[in-house]
Amino acid sequence: MTRHGTQKVLKRLNTPAFLKIKRKHGKFFVKAAPGPHSSRLCLPLLHIVRDLLKIVDTHREAKKLIVAGYFKVDGKKVRNKSFPVGLMDVISIEKLNLHYRILPDSHHGLILHEISEEESGFKLCRINNKKTVKGGHIQLNLHDGRNILIKVQEPRTPKEDIYKRMDVLKISLPEQEIHKILRFKENNIAIIMSGKNIGQVGKITNILKRFGPKASTVSIQQNGGHTETLYDYTFIIGEENSEINIPDLEN
Repeated sequence: MTRHGTQKVLKRLNTPAFLKIKRKHGKFFVKAAPGPHSSRLCLPLLHIVRDLLKIVDTHREAKKLIVAGYFKVDGKKVRNKSFPVGLMDVISIEKLNLHYRILPDSHHGLILHEISEEESGFKLCRINNKKTVKGGHIQLNLHDGRNILIKVQEPRTPKEDIYKRMDVLKISLPEQEIHKILRFKENNIAIIMSGKNIGQVGKITNILKRFGPKASTVSIQQNGGHTETLYDYTFIIGEENSEINIPDLEN
């Protein structure tokens, strides 16, 4: 099996549309490594450095900078060129004092949105599910692959169990301390993270729960209109106001 027959590269024609690969990159393209995000919903770090940030022109130059530790993801240095960077992840280039958050976008799927140094100190993580572990403690499994353990004093009456699936946590980086809980409920602000309406932002006006995630829907009000999306495509980003900086909705 040749090198291009391994899982380290993709044929350019098979790459997700949101990667926007140009012909100059040739037949093959770096593939995102297995990690916290789905391979269809993430950006390889090398692609970000070379093609989106345009810090360098070539694969070799980008790899050299990554291996040297110039880039942080969620507050930790990443030296793997194929590292998968996904929704709500924060990329920092300390030497240039530049910080970006990965957000969903209606035109490009996933985009790099520049944020302040202050905002780079936290991220939003959705609770995809939770479970009880040994000792009666609660493990929260978040959308980006990380787990947070909630210590419980009395397993029979766990007062600490205030977290629900689809709620969003505002956590510090890299410590991942919980600063705030954003509830999945009507009147809160949400962004659509997938599907044909990806990237749209608005206030939740109705949550219709049916049996199964594909049947449940959420209605979001935006610019006087309403958009309906699937339950699991919804990501809470604020209550009265968004907790994160987002692109101008008119652009």
